[in-house]
Amino acid sequence: MCGLAGEFAFDDEPVTHDSVKLMTDALIHRGPDEGAVRLLGPGVVQGRACAGLGHRRLKVIDLTSAAAQPMRDPLDRGCLVYNGELYNAPELRRELEGRGVRFRSRSDTEVVLMALLTFEPEEALLRFNGMFALAFWDAARARLLLARDRFGEKPLYYARTPGRLLFASEIEALVAQGDIPLDVDDEAIELFLTLGYIPAPWSIYRAIRKLPHASCLTADAGGLRGPSRYYRLEERLRRSEPPPAGEAVRAALEAAVRRRLESDVPLGAFLSGGIDSSAVVTFMRRCLADPPHTYSVAVPDNVFLDEAPMARRLAGELGTVHQEIAIDAAALRREIPKALGAFGEPFADSSAIPCSVIAREARRTLTVALSGDGGDEVFGGYRLYRALAFARHLERIGAPGRTAAAALLRGLPARQGGGLAGFVHRGRKLLDGLSDGLAATHAAWASIIPTEERSGLRPGTRDRSLARSLFEERQARFGGGIDSVLAVELDLSLPDDMLTKVDRTSMRHALEIRAPFLDPEVVEMALALPARAHFTSRAGKRLLRQALRGTVPDRVLDAPKRGFEVPVGDWLAGPLAALWRARIAAADLPGVFGVDARVALDWHEEHVRRRADRGKALWALLVLSHWQDGVRPEHSAAAARGRGARLVYVLGAGIDPALS
Repeated sequence: MCGLAGEFAFDDEPVTHDSVKLMTDALIHRGPDEGAVRLLGPGVVQGRACAGLGHRRLKVIDLTSAAAQPMRDPLDRGCLVYNGELYNAPELRRELEGRGVRFRSRSDTEVVLMALLTFEPEEALLRFNGMFALAFWDAARARLLLARDRFGEKPLYYARTPGRLLFASEIEALVAQGDIPLDVDDEAIELFLTLGYIPAPWSIYRAIRKLPHASCLTADAGGLRGPSRYYRLEERLRRSEPPPAGEAVRAALEAAVRRRLESDVPLGAFLSGGIDSSAVVTFMRRCLADPPHTYSVAVPDNVFLDEAPMARRLAGELGTVHQEIAIDAAALRREIPKALGAFGEPFADSSAIPCSVIAREARRTLTVALSGDGGDEVFGGYRLYRALAFARHLERIGAPGRTAAAALLRGLPARQGGGLAGFVHRGRKLLDGLSDGLAATHAAWASIIPTEERSGLRPGTRDRSLARSLFEERQARFGGGIDSVLAVELDLSLPDDMLTKVDRTSMRHALEIRAPFLDPEVVEMALALPARAHFTSRAGKRLLRQALRGTVPDRVLDAPKRGFEVPVGDWLAGPLAALWRARIAAADLPGVFGVDARVALDWHEEHVRRRADRGKALWALLVLSHWQDGVRPEHSAAAARGRGARLVYVLGAGIDPALS
């Protein structure tokens, strides 16, 4: 697990070592063990390099210098920088050895390099079972290939400037290079205020793009081609009625866990006590001779639902070496600036806060941790799925009935969370989009600010939401209807919200996270079944529960789902209320983001007085102001040199003594 960066020159101006090193050095947190830069191209000996690759290494497999990157093959046919893990490296190594390839290391990096030299690029990428972002230099063709894994576990950003292609694992590395204009992207702000995150290919900066998952692009003297998709999930989906697949799913998941256990450094797991992480740890215990280390969060003051007792009991039954990380409300609030600073752009998923705490504490013992990430998306565990199934029932009552239901719900108190108020809140979201079809309903459910309210907050917002268009395009691509819901989530919120959160908060502390539920065999098996195999309006994860019955305790399988979000709505109405108003009043929200600060302040007043629940919207606005004042880099090198003291103020006591 590492960080990568590099450049490709389309003109005669050579790529320099210092330019690539600037970007690479900005990624040292991703790879603290070692780093290097290599210049490439036919004229490199005269200092006329047309490409440069930089790498920061976190040593996980083969800790020797033989596995160092950038890695070249013995004949100098190619060079690779790679961030990730290839879980089928042993099988692919044997296949390549059968073709005459000889290896110098035990690393999966060399397997990736030799596969890219042996097969055509897309054929090689389709053979990889793993998480990765990579840059591969093909010397014979003087061509650069950039690619990301199927489901978007590892990030890759790029920017095209006059005469240059620049790329890196994180936005901050591209900004550090200094040649990229930092104009804010208007569409990215609209998407952020709708979803709470910025999906690919957008980034907060107009000049910087995210390479979408399952995609690649190439650069050579002829220009830039792509991005293009090398893997299409829709082509792998077969809607049929196979016999019950519980046994097959259980076997596939256990095999996926086994594949993710290779490591030359300490390896463990996160254990929340929920179905997904409990399954992963149960299979780990079966596969390992020694008990693994497991970690869970304990919330002594019940800031949000505490899963520590469930995790503690299962850890005791499995005999793991278990550690609880206690987090109280004060610790979570102190973590806010650190967590928000990990993303390089606005990111409003509040669960990033506890994720940041856990990653830092686990890294004291581990370098690699397995997690249950992806289980909800693959097997239908979120409330969203049950809500959309229920929406199909609402369609039958007709427009007059829905209008009456909406009027009734508008007269009742609504809040995010459980209970009657939570039901009312979710019901309003369903009815907001139902008249326009399933995709509109899905988009309305995912939105943190409804379109009509966003237009008041940010004058000029288009009538038809850009985010809604994304949902509609994906619904159509996956065939439409309720059966496409899982695939849409896998294609949108999983890579750009969930996996972005996991990567940035873990790699900020040089901790590698592996997700068995995102093994291609597991995903394709699950999505080959119709939606009703996974969820109804009453229950989610039907297939997974069936598959794990007898393996994971019934008390775990039958427990209600618990979220991992922190209560930002309560904080913004209470201990963080004064901070929020001060930050919004001081920030240049109108000038930078087109946001009407007066409307925002009115929303906060409604929220504090409990007239409306605007917790997620207000949190997103706080994230915007934080990014603008404390994280957004300045344009000039002189400003950047003076930025350190300013960041100390903004990220520490300058925000609020409670957060210092």
